[in-house]
Amino acid sequence: MIKRITLVIIVTICIISFFLISYQAKGLIKFSKINLSPLISPVNYVTNFASDLLHCQEENKKLKEQLYQIILQQKSYYELMEENRRLKSLLGLKEREKQILTLATIIRRGSNKFLKTFWIDKGSEHGIKTGMPVITLNGLVGKVIFISSNSSEVLALTDPNFSVSVRVERTRAEGILSGTGTNLCRLKYIPLEEDIMVGDRLITSGTDGIFPEGIKVGVVKKVDRKNGFFQNLEVIPYQPDSKIEEVAIIKN
Repeated sequence: MIKRITLVIIVTICIISFFLISYQAKGLIKFSKINLSPLISPVNYVTNFASDLLHCQEENKKLKEQLYQIILQQKSYYELMEENRRLKSLLGLKEREKQILTLATIIRRGSNKFLKTFWIDKGSEHGIKTGMPVITLNGLVGKVIFISSNSSEVLALTDPNFSVSVRVERTRAEGILSGTGTNLCRLKYIPLEEDIMVGDRLITSGTDGIFPEGIKVGVVKKVDRKNGFFQNLEVIPYQPDSKIEEVAIIKN
């Protein structure tokens, strides 16, 4: 808008100048006898005002860019602090739990649409083997299904191909937890007579020979006893797939 006003002013000045020169050439106007300052001064004022306004606009834009840059740097600083906090917690967990082999960071999500997987930055050179359980501070997140020298692929807890033996903490009832391909899991093979309630917490039972006993898994979200010989139980994992950043790999 400002640039358009400036352009109009410049064009107007050019037109006025053209007419003044034309009249002077015809002898109709003699500049020596005419004082043009009252005419020129407002034009100069408007032109200078428009120029100053443009300058302020550009300066304002630069200041905004600098402010956004500062905000981004501040965000990066807090992200770094949060990452350090998580890593310290994981290191503390490793010191407490002798079963933990190593810590790792997620480097990418799986590209196979039929599998819910993610890749970590540790592999066979770090002692990782297929089948090893993977956890976070919140609980179980999956198991290693493929390894290379410096990276590994982890099958997520919520994948339909994943299963783990679990135990209900309150009643000690045992069943098999499987993924559904969504953000929920399903607890299978719990008889109808078992007293399972919404909010019951699940841990690994250790009876499958893969996952050590006592790892937190999830919480019962829905209980359905209407059909079949077993209860239909939906479970929310303690650790959402989308929020996994650092993990620990457990010896098995």
